[in-house]
Amino acid sequence: MFLASSTKPIDSNLSSLAEQIEQQNPGLSVLAARQFSFAIRQTPLEVAVSEPREFNVLEEFILRAGVEFEPAPTLKELADLLGLDEIFVKTTAATLVSLESLEVAENGQIAIAPQGRDFFEKGAVSRSQIQSIYAISDPLNQTLTFKFDALPPESLNLPDLADIVSLEHKISDLANLSLAEIQPLIQDSGLGIHAPQNGKIVSACDVVGDDLDIWQTVSIFVLLDAIENKTTIQVRQGKQILETASNRLNELESQQKLSLNDLCCKVTPDIAQQESETIPVPKTPKKPSKKKLKETI
Repeated sequence: MFLASSTKPIDSNLSSLAEQIEQQNPGLSVLAARQFSFAIRQTPLEVAVSEPREFNVLEEFILRAGVEFEPAPTLKELADLLGLDEIFVKTTAATLVSLESLEVAENGQIAIAPQGRDFFEKGAVSRSQIQSIYAISDPLNQTLTFKFDALPPESLNLPDLADIVSLEHKISDLANLSLAEIQPLIQDSGLGIHAPQNGKIVSACDVVGDDLDIWQTVSIFVLLDAIENKTTIQVRQGKQILETASNRLNELESQQKLSLNDLCCKVTPDIAQQESETIPVPKTPKKPSKKKLKETI
């Protein structure tokens, strides 16, 4: 029989979850539970995403003419050769110029660009588009992830966990990261905009706004394991256990850099002792002696 929750420092809105933890884990007691707020950092970014597409027939013909014709023809000559209105040829050529695949002189004569020759050999052109995303730096879980949509700002009337625990971002300044360092982080975030196996590449990344603190709620539980006869700290968001954050706080507590009394008020040795005495600890059955074994053979 555990001590009544009312005698332990458990926030009222965490009492139901505390009871559930105890019911699902025999031999485990919640000594204290408290909610805090902490700030994650949101940074707006713009990334250039390049992906291949196949040439249409007219694009391929114009590039082929730039590679194989000597001297290279003009746009008017190509239009006459194909029996097309010159405006169609000029529009397609302008697209190839914007893709840095073709060069057009003032007299309309075409010339294949170095990158265009590479595209022509591959049979596809790389097109680029600008995409807005947000970097989310979480100092508690030590993660840097990326999202398409901004997180909404929220005001929380809770104590700041940073007043008790030093919270430092894994990446202090996103602008200092190289593109090669950012690409795998974007890929791991599952946005689908950096997938080299599919030819999609984030080719540029720029910070386009100021950092914004987004406040989050986190729950801290102090647990007593009567079998191991020790207390541990467990960090949760909702019902999800945050393993990295939990391990970090436990390590700080073991190094005496974090006090349970500061984290969850009134967690005293007396409470832990009283609670441990109320938890039934399974007894390990004794092994029969050698003499007894002989008597039973």
